[in-house]
Amino acid sequence: MYELSRVRLYSIGPAGARYADTVLDLRGVGAEVPDPAPTQAEFFEEEPVGPPRRPAPAGVLFLENGGGKSVLLKLIFSVMLPGHRNTLGGASSGVLRKFLLADDCGHVALEWQHTLTGECVVVGKVSEWRGRQVSNDPRKFAEAWYSFRPGPGLSLDNLPVAESTAVRPPAEGQSAAQGRRRTMKGFRDAITEAGKAYPHLEVHWEEIHDRWIEHLGDLGLDPELFRYQREMNADEGEAAGLFAVKKDSDFTDLLLRAVTDTRDTDGLADLVSGFGNKLGRRAELIAERDFTAGSVDLLGRIVEAAEARSRARDIHAGAERRTRTLARRLSARGVQERVRAADLAQRVTAAAYAVTHAEAGRERSALVAAELAYRHASLAL
Repeated sequence: MYELSRVRLYSIGPAGARYADTVLDLRGVGAEVPDPAPTQAEFFEEEPVGPPRRPAPAGVLFLENGGGKSVLLKLIFSVMLPGHRNTLGGASSGVLRKFLLADDCGHVALEWQHTLTGECVVVGKVSEWRGRQVSNDPRKFAEAWYSFRPGPGLSLDNLPVAESTAVRPPAEGQSAAQGRRRTMKGFRDAITEAGKAYPHLEVHWEEIHDRWIEHLGDLGLDPELFRYQREMNADEGEAAGLFAVKKDSDFTDLLLRAVTDTRDTDGLADLVSGFGNKLGRRAELIAERDFTAGSVDLLGRIVEAAEARSRARDIHAGAERRTRTLARRLSARGVQERVRAADLAQRVTAAAYAVTHAEAGRERSALVAAELAYRHASLAL
């Protein structure tokens, strides 16, 4: 974003409020630049002390009626909003031509400073009468616009508006331009040669309104902001007058002018046509919207049911896997238990046989013992 730093007006203005060579300096009184870019000073300039500062955030120009306040605004806006239809104050289309005498080559130069880096750019306008004769024919009124980055070789102070320009900075209130005034062609040749000698100046010259507006946008200076300012100052009133619309169509016009490019209305026509087609199909689109909303609701339920079914299938599959695993384990355990049961049965059979044999031996032993007791008793008797 840029802020206005200085204004220089040379050999332009009406007879009652004429600017011979006037510089309005707003530099160095604002806040400090947060991220200053490196700059190279002119050969005879002193080195800057301290960080650069932004221009004045506000200013007041006190002049009596007819002193040139409106003329100053008209000239500034003629640089940022070229074209007679953009003349400030609703004046006639030839008001800017009245600011130039037959022998004049008028200059309006604006120096803008970037709010973050402190870098400057100069944009200006030069105008003159072809043939050095005032005429009612607007085709004989020549206008051109230019821009450059001030630095060693060219700046706002040493614009080649005259054939001789002081090398050293002039004293305050004294013009640096000396000698005979240059014509528009001579001025163009001078800044073009300076641009060739010093490429860092980035000199640009333009004579077509639309291309100049595009170039201002490329520089970061939005002409649309100045169009709002022009409308707010149309009758030297306050900003609220811009939005004081009487009917809806006026506000619609204001909004369309703000968001559309007046040079290319095809896009706006396509947009309006598209909205018209949509409005014509409103009933169909509403029915389609309701159908889509109902379909989405039903499809949502189907999705929820499908998700529940998937979860149930997962649970069933897990239970089936666990059941099959348990069945395999039980089958293996059954085989093991049958083997052990057969072994135990064999052991029981062997034990029963041993018991039967032991009982038979015990009975025989009992008979032997009884016989022995009988014989013993007999012998004792």
